[in-house]
Amino acid sequence: MMRSSYSRSRGALRGFALCAAVGTLALGGPTAPAVAQTVGPPPLDPSRQASHSLQSFPFPQKQGCMRGNTGNSVIEEKPWSQLVLGFEQAHDQNLTGRGQTVGVIDTGVNATHPRLRGKVQNGGSSVARDGGGDKDCDGHGTIVAGIIAAAPDPTGQTGYVGVAPDASILSIRQSSKLFVDDATNQTIGNTETMAQAINIAVDRGVSVINISQSSCQSIAQASNYSDSGNQELHNAVKYAYERGVVVVAAAGNVGEACQKNPSGSPTTAVLPAWFDDYVLTVASVNQAGAPSEFTVPGPWVDVAAPGENLIALDPGVNGNGLASQIATGDNGQMGPIQGTSFAAPYVSGLAVLIKQKFPDLTAEQVMDRIKETALHPGGINGRNDIVGYGMVDPAAALGDVVPAEWGKAVPPPKPKKLEADVIPQKDFPALIVAMGGAGAGIAAIIFTAFLANAVRNVRARARENSSR
Repeated sequence: MMRSSYSRSRGALRGFALCAAVGTLALGGPTAPAVAQTVGPPPLDPSRQASHSLQSFPFPQKQGCMRGNTGNSVIEEKPWSQLVLGFEQAHDQNLTGRGQTVGVIDTGVNATHPRLRGKVQNGGSSVARDGGGDKDCDGHGTIVAGIIAAAPDPTGQTGYVGVAPDASILSIRQSSKLFVDDATNQTIGNTETMAQAINIAVDRGVSVINISQSSCQSIAQASNYSDSGNQELHNAVKYAYERGVVVVAAAGNVGEACQKNPSGSPTTAVLPAWFDDYVLTVASVNQAGAPSEFTVPGPWVDVAAPGENLIALDPGVNGNGLASQIATGDNGQMGPIQGTSFAAPYVSGLAVLIKQKFPDLTAEQVMDRIKETALHPGGINGRNDIVGYGMVDPAAALGDVVPAEWGKAVPPPKPKKLEADVIPQKDFPALIVAMGGAGAGIAAIIFTAFLANAVRNVRARARENSSR
């Protein structure tokens, strides 16, 4: 039975693990001809449940691990993404992700990076050789984890910080493009192992799961009942959703197996975003707020976040600083850090902060809160297939009440209006009475003084007459 596996572009073994144009690990498989049908996943078989342990692949390593930058990697400025989202204001309110754990299902995380040290739990690995979720040869998962939970720079030399710097990371290394089967050219990871990783993360008590990987398939293949990997992935995200875990996934990037869908008529399904009822899907925007050229549209896209020209933790082995570019392409040339892979963790970090502030919200309520408070674009019902409901707005999402929750929570007291009768006004009738009374009093005093003086004068004249 066919299971969707990671696709690999020509010459990928000669290039660096992070794909230049997309910045994400694309899941894919043999494509079937597209057929006209209703867009949306079919009701899959609930009996197809993935294991709660991770499959291991004994594939040989075909390329060396990414190495950290040995030069000066200090970047003083705060990233534009950090300035635009403004999530540091939440940190000032002690919303830092403390007590929350994020499952990062990716290529692993280099736990030795100083800004991640002590934060990373080993959730297991599909890499049989040199395995461990706390290792990352590809570098991809380390960037993702840093966007979510990088600690502030203790030296104060850089302004870079994660969205939820006090959160923990459960790293599950379920994929890698550097370990390849000689017989089939298959790389490590597929939709079945992704489903397994989701089940493990839920069982380990995470509150949010970040999946910065995508399986791009034709609509026909995604709807194929016989693909057990797809069915297991569907049931895994449903399992997470029903247990209050927010699953955040990348929208996918054009390239490899991913095609750019025409608006309103998709031909390519992106998994796990395809299972939209249970997943919050994130597109990418650039510094101008426009959709990134590489982001894959679809009716399953929910929101967007910064995904171009990013600053990130140096993702290489023994890296200890920051990076604004990474080695990409077949020849290892340098390129910008970009992709929906790196837009998704901004939203995962925001979900963590919401979970911290509102621990009783369900996964659906957290997802709705993020969507309803986003900066809505034009389109029917304030959304479109490219950026969904628009770029996320952390300040609004962390507000006390959002529209969907009116009636479910006590709304905050409304500020009193500054009506005209609230402002003290001059009371002219009272002033007239008061002034009249004051005038009468003064007149009485003057009259009394005049009368007393007149009496004295009369008495004086009387005395003078009597003495004559």
